[in-house]
Amino acid sequence: MKQNQFAQQATAGHGTPGEGEERLRLFIECAPVAIAMLDTKMCYMAVSRRWVADYGLAGQDLYRRSHYEIFPEIPEHWKQVHRRCLAGAIERSDEEVFVRADGSRQWIRWEIHPWRGVSDVVGGIVIFTEDITLHKQAEEALGHARHKLVQQVAEWMAERAAERTAQLTEAIERFEWVVKATRDGLWDWDLIHDTLYFSPHWKEMHGFLETDNLESLQEWAERIHPEDRSRILGRFQAYLKNQQQFEFWEEYRIRKKNGSYMWVLDRGVAVWDGQGRAVRMVGAETDITLRKEAEEAERRKAHEFSMLANNVPALFCYVDRDRRYRFVNKRYEELFGLPTEEIERMSLYELLGPEGYAAVLSNLDAAFQGQAISFECSLPVPGMGVHWFAAQYVPDQDPQGNVAGLFILLSDITSLKITEAALREREVRLQSLSGKLLRAQEEERRRLARELHDDFTQRQAALAMDLRTVCVALSDSNPIGASRLQQLGDSAERLARDLQQMAHQLHPSILEHVGLEAAMREHVDEFAARTGLSIEIMVRELPKAVPLEQATCLYRVLQESLQNVRKHAEATTVLVRLLRTGRGLGLCVHDDGQGFEQAKSGRKGLGLTSIEERVKGLNGTVHIYSKPGDGTEVHAWVPLEDVECEV
Repeated sequence: MKQNQFAQQATAGHGTPGEGEERLRLFIECAPVAIAMLDTKMCYMAVSRRWVADYGLAGQDLYRRSHYEIFPEIPEHWKQVHRRCLAGAIERSDEEVFVRADGSRQWIRWEIHPWRGVSDVVGGIVIFTEDITLHKQAEEALGHARHKLVQQVAEWMAERAAERTAQLTEAIERFEWVVKATRDGLWDWDLIHDTLYFSPHWKEMHGFLETDNLESLQEWAERIHPEDRSRILGRFQAYLKNQQQFEFWEEYRIRKKNGSYMWVLDRGVAVWDGQGRAVRMVGAETDITLRKEAEEAERRKAHEFSMLANNVPALFCYVDRDRRYRFVNKRYEELFGLPTEEIERMSLYELLGPEGYAAVLSNLDAAFQGQAISFECSLPVPGMGVHWFAAQYVPDQDPQGNVAGLFILLSDITSLKITEAALREREVRLQSLSGKLLRAQEEERRRLARELHDDFTQRQAALAMDLRTVCVALSDSNPIGASRLQQLGDSAERLARDLQQMAHQLHPSILEHVGLEAAMREHVDEFAARTGLSIEIMVRELPKAVPLEQATCLYRVLQESLQNVRKHAEATTVLVRLLRTGRGLGLCVHDDGQGFEQAKSGRKGLGLTSIEERVKGLNGTVHIYSKPGDGTEVHAWVPLEDVECEV
C-alpha cells in the first residue's frame, strides 16, 4: 500500500506528485504517532509506516480493505466512536487497551478527526494513535516504585537510617529514569500554595535549562500564543470549576524560551477536596509540532490542489475504479449545470448518458488497463448540444501497477473544430478557384498558341517568301537593294521560327495530337540540345491515352523542374521517369546537382508554388527531396480513373 498517500487530496483520495508531497510524506513518516486515513465505508485509503509497525500489519495489503476486516474483534464502542466521527464529531482518548493482530495487548492514546472535501462533506476519518505502552509500563513501574518506597520508608523506621537513605535514593533515581522514559513533559501544580513542578524533559521541551527558576502560572499563560490564549485559559478555569469533567485535554501553541512556537498536547487531572475545591493538578505535555505541521501541510496541499483544479480552463476530475466521480472541478458545474456535490455522487454513465459513455468507453477501458490515453471525442452537453473535447486519461497506479482510478482532463475544442471546418471549406473553395484559374490559363495559352501558329506565323512566313521573290527580281538591277531584302527575308524567317517556338512553348500541339510521352521526349531532347546536359527519360506502363488536363499538368511540372535545374542545380545529368502507379500517374525529375537544405530553404519560388497548385488542383501530391551535395528530386503524382495501359 502506498506510504505517501497522505500527500493526496483528502476529498478525492488521490494526490499530485511534487516536492510538497515529498515533504508531507517525511512529516508523516517522522511523526511519533501512527496515522491512518479511511473513507466513509471505513476502508483504508492510506497509512503511515508507524501504523503498520504498531499494529503488526507488515506484509499486508491494506488498500481499500475494511478496518473491521483487518480487526474483526474490534469492540462495539469503538465502532460507535467511528460513526460519531463520520457524522462530524472529533473524538479522543488519553489511554485505552488495544489488541494487536498477533494477539498481544498494547496501550494507546488516540484521536479521530473527520476529513472533509472542498464541499465540506465528510469524506472519511483520520485516526491518530500513539503507543503509550512504555508510558503505562513506566507508570506501573512508578507505582511499584512508590509502593516500594512506602515499604522502604516503613522499613527505614525499623532499620538503620543509612540503609534506608540509600534505598530511598535508589527509588528516587528509578523514578527519574521512568519520567525520562515517557518522553512527556510532566508537571505538578499545588493549587493551595500556588507552586509548580516541571520535569527535566518539560524544561527541555520548552527550551529551559535545568537551573532555570520555575515560572509562575501567569508567566506560563503569557507564553501561550495570543490566538489560543483566551480559549485555553477559559477552558482551564472551566475545568477547575467542574468536578464532573474527568480530564483537562487541549492542543495549543506555546512560545519556547528562544521565541519560537511549538504545538503541545496538554493533559491534566485535578484532585478535589471534600468541599469540591481543586487542591492539586498533575499532567503531562507532548510535543505535537510535527503532527500539526503535517496536518497543515495536508490542508495547504488540499487548498492548492483545489485552487489549481478550479482555475484551469478545462474540465478536471478523478474517477475511481468503479468509474464514479470522486472529484470534479467547478468547470463541470458550469458546463453541466449541476452542483459539484451531485456530480461527485454520479457515475460516468449517469453524467455522460448512453451516447456519451459509448463515445469514450474503449479509451476508458484502455486507461484502466494502465495506458495513458489522449484522444478527441464529441459529447452531448445538456442545453448546449454536442461539444468537442480533447481528452487525456492518466491512470493512478500504485507501486504494484494496479490502477486505483483515473485523472481526466477535458479541454473544450468546439470553437477550434468550427474554425477548422471553416478553414477546410475555405481551402476547398480556394483550391477550386485555383483550378479554374489554371484551366483558364491553359485555355488562354492554347488560344494564343493557335493564333500564333495559324495566323501570325503563317503571315510571317508569307512575308519572308514575298521578300525573297522581290530580292530575286532586283538582283540584276539593284544588287545592293537585293542584298538588303535578302537580309530582311532571313530576319522574317527567324521571326517566324521564333513565333512557332513560342506557340509550341505556350501549348505544344504534339501534347494533344500525339500524347504525353512524345511531348515530353521532344521537350527533353530540345532542352538537352540547348543546355548541353545529359538527360535520360524512362517511361513505364504509360496509359494508352492520358486525359489532356492530367497530361498538361505533368508536362508543366517537367518544364518547371528542368528550368529550375538549369537555373539553380549546377547539375551534369538529369533522370526523368514517367510511370503508371496503382491509381495514378507519377513523374520524377532527379538531378545530380548541389541540392539544398530544405529546412533552411526559405519561402518557395513562384515556379514550385505553381507546380503545387497545378497538382493539388487535380487532387494529386507533390514531394521535393533534397539535401546539400546530393541533388534534388521532384516527385509529382496525379490520380487517373479507368485509364487503360499500353500492352
